[in-house]
Amino acid sequence: MTRLLLLLLLLSHGAPAFAGVTAAGLLRQVRRQFEARGLWEIHFEQRSSDATGADLGRVEGRLLACPDGAFRVDAGGLHLLCDGRDLWRWEDGAGQILLEKPGQGEDVLLPHQLLMRLEDRFTATAARDQGPRRKALTLKPKAASEALRDITLILEQEGGAWWPERISFTDFADIRSTYLVKSRASWPDRGPRRAELTFSLPAGAELIDLRPRGERR
Repeated sequence: MTRLLLLLLLLSHGAPAFAGVTAAGLLRQVRRQFEARGLWEIHFEQRSSDATGADLGRVEGRLLACPDGAFRVDAGGLHLLCDGRDLWRWEDGAGQILLEKPGQGEDVLLPHQLLMRLEDRFTATAARDQGPRRKALTLKPKAASEALRDITLILEQEGGAWWPERISFTDFADIRSTYLVKSRASWPDRGPRRAELTFSLPAGAELIDLRPRGERR
């Protein structure tokens, strides 16, 4: 689940193409672009390989995300739904739904955190041209405890903006993951997808509340 969810939100938003913009400036623009819209929907493909380069498969999925911290990820039969305060996770056919606080479980680095606080967690050490409309940014974790390394963000220029096209990284298990954006759309508010960001317990499902007792409502 962790490899499937880390960094997805980063791929969804563009940075205006200002002349002479620095790598750090591009990261700031990514955050501002995200905060300027009320809802994003991104369809993506995730590819993974092990330390030898052997292919571990591909998964297609969808992400809904809001700047207030609410998001939903559906990919490969795995699901996460967060309203900004609580997080529900489940798998198709499992019959159990886990309720946690964001960051409480294995997903210490949640998608909305990585997008909205990207410049707090990472330093953009370089921006390299890979063609007239393509740049590669190298990102370095600021904290030694970060589980990701060798992070590369690819931006492509389209419609006067720099859009993240893919991001690649290696995690603590030496798994190399690459996320590619297949399509994206945004709205000024949650209107068209509001219901999908509200949790409702399915009939017959068991809810397991793992939140600390002092944080249960």
